[in-house]
Amino acid sequence: MDAPDGLGFAWGHVRNATAAFLAVDDPSSECVFLAAECLDLEGLFTELGAAPELVDEGLDAAGSLGRASALLQEIRPVVPQAVWVAVESLRARAAR
Repeated sequence: MDAPDGLGFAWGHVRNATAAFLAVDDPSSECVFLAAECLDLEGLFTELGAAPELVDEGLDAAGSLGRASALLQEIRPVVPQAVWVAVESLRARAAR
């Protein structure tokens, strides 16, 4: 199955968010849980046949997830509901 255009770049931003979450010194460990959720989301991208693309690493985790969301919005009719919900949930939690 060929993945829709845009999924690979969105995945790249999710990967950057994962790295950004892991780089945060967070005594509550919430960032570790968010990074783990990003890894779960990467599994969904894999199931869709997407391949991650290299993207700009200059964003923080929330910015990377925002960019992933914007890319998915551009192809929204072909984005599975599970991917959309997972990205939006992570965005909301990262913004706190």
